[in-house]
Amino acid sequence: MRLTRTQMHLLDDGTESQRKAMQILLAVGRLADAPRLIPITSAHVSGVSYKLIGDPGLEFLEDFARDARVSVPTTVNPLGTDLAQWQALGVPPSFAEKQGRIASAYEAMGVRRSFSCTPYLIGVRPTFGEHVAWAESSAVCFANSVLGARTNREGGPAALAAAIVGATPEHGLHTDEGREPTAIVKVGVKPRGIDYSLIGLVAGERVDDGLPFFRGFRGTEGDLKWLGAALASSGACSMFHLEGVTPESRRAHVKGLKSIAITDRDLAAAKRAHTDGTEADMIGLGSPQLSADELREVARLVDRTPPRIPVWVFTSRVVRDANPDAVGTIERHGGRVLADTCLEVTLLEHRFGTVATPSGKGAYYLPSLSRQKVVFEELKTLLERYT
Repeated sequence: MRLTRTQMHLLDDGTESQRKAMQILLAVGRLADAPRLIPITSAHVSGVSYKLIGDPGLEFLEDFARDARVSVPTTVNPLGTDLAQWQALGVPPSFAEKQGRIASAYEAMGVRRSFSCTPYLIGVRPTFGEHVAWAESSAVCFANSVLGARTNREGGPAALAAAIVGATPEHGLHTDEGREPTAIVKVGVKPRGIDYSLIGLVAGERVDDGLPFFRGFRGTEGDLKWLGAALASSGACSMFHLEGVTPESRRAHVKGLKSIAITDRDLAAAKRAHTDGTEADMIGLGSPQLSADELREVARLVDRTPPRIPVWVFTSRVVRDANPDAVGTIERHGGRVLADTCLEVTLLEHRFGTVATPSGKGAYYLPSLSRQKVVFEELKTLLERYT
């Protein structure tokens, strides 16, 4: 790999963490046959929830934080609990203490105190063609597909290494050829609501690590957030094209590609496949975290149809603090609005057994990450069912 003088200096004469970061990036780059490291404008790091990384991850981060400092704007994924509400949630003190240490380690490295899986909703929004190094699968899909930025689906250590060095290996979705579609996906329904999640789940299973070119529908940024999150969960997709909507769809080469059809029967089958629960203990919203508009809409719906089971809403601290009326409405009806954490990485299994959700990503991961049965359905239907 060709290295700049600055990169050679970091590798040979940098701090211990800078040398480690360069070694990580070189290992990744050599495996991918990358010719060089290219500058990035931001990084987004995963490996934050204590539930997922445990003591080994905590020890790694605290060791790294002794002299590691990020060199570009850096955000991090959600924590394993809301550290402002952990006692009320019944989270064990030892869990909260170690989760707090993880947060402190990241803050010592200079990352932004955000703990969000939707950095693009809270001010970190790369522009078309910008190179970044992001690790959260749903955010990666959104950045590539909706914003037209360029990032691979980084592993947590690689994204942190890129944040320290300010560069990432040039391969995959950082290149023009890596962003070409591999299959045409024709959608024969006009989607709304959870249909976007269902399309993502079906397409992810069929395309796997390919890059789908969707035809037959349109969607808002919010719709595409849910589509991409589900797509990146059931498959290894880090980008999609939506004809006439996403930035690069007009110049994508699709001639001769295999074609996949998705019908309403496929969507119904996917919903059944991801529903294994009957009577839910709670309704979980926010995987990925909700935007301000989505939070206010949830408050309106809950106020109109108050459920008999709690509604837990997951959003960023920025959105929660900026919308006290919506938060108050939800919590007045027995729900909770949690910040800095997310539906499937938070600690649910100590008090719940079945979660109802309209999130395709949540429906996909809750059984494995939180040991939950799932009721996968539209929010309005769920509120009416559990009134």
